[in-house]
Amino acid sequence: MDILAHVGNTPLIELKRSSPNPDVRIWAKLELGNPTGSLKDRIALFMIEQAEKRGELKPGMTIVEATSGNTGISLGMAAAVKGYKLKLFMLESKTIERRKMLRFWGSELVLTTKDDPDSHIYGAQDLIAAEPDKYFYINQNENEDNVLAHVEGTGREIASQLDGRVDAFVAGFGTGGTLMGVSRCFQEQGIDAHICAVEPGGEPRAKIDGLKHSSEAYQPLIYDRELIHETIEAPEDETYRTTREIASKEGVIAGLSSGASLWAAQQLARRLDAGNIVVIFADRGERYFSTELFSDEQ
Repeated sequence: MDILAHVGNTPLIELKRSSPNPDVRIWAKLELGNPTGSLKDRIALFMIEQAEKRGELKPGMTIVEATSGNTGISLGMAAAVKGYKLKLFMLESKTIERRKMLRFWGSELVLTTKDDPDSHIYGAQDLIAAEPDKYFYINQNENEDNVLAHVEGTGREIASQLDGRVDAFVAGFGTGGTLMGVSRCFQEQGIDAHICAVEPGGEPRAKIDGLKHSSEAYQPLIYDRELIHETIEAPEDETYRTTREIASKEGVIAGLSSGASLWAAQQLARRLDAGNIVVIFADRGERYFSTELFSDEQ
């Protein structure tokens, strides 16, 4: 049994000091408990193995992906174990911790301009168009296996852990895979949960690592907005404050998207009479050490 056998089956914990409504319980799905520290371990492994089964990914090919960091890190682990070369495109604005982790696995990293939030996607697309036979493009934004990984994994685990008693589900909008997969799983199991997406918000609009906004030029093709009941925009200052409170109140050092998602869940909790809200804690906080989140002047 290797490290890939430990992807998934993450804990679900109650955030006992974080709900603003005593009749609403907020639960955190600790996807930061995956081997590399993020929920992207699920999709990286699933997309690779499904491509292998279909014969699309063959020995000797190089895996290519555009990433904000977490998917690339997860692919780095999986590619290392499976013996594939990996080439990643990432915005130059992403944290130094992510760059170091990616290179430590032996991945080739191409940094693209921060002036265009989708430049890393276009860079990967251009490479694949030039040499399609040499590379396998994971393409998480358009790959249906991204969604299926959460239908078969994340969604089913949450349903089992709470015996189907889920009244609302809150997760950040990145590729949309988590939201789509969990929503579809709940529908299949007859769980009538309110599905809430979280995007950066505020004036000026926040920039929150790992989250996209619906106004951005490139929108993931796997994302079906009809499966979402509500979108909440999380302001940057509230995201930072809530992320720090996750540590001080709940003992969990989580990443910024977790803070944004918990803040959104708290807004939702104030409107509910009672019930269970499940929120995704997508990654660990250690990969944000060089950001304002860990500033000594906070």
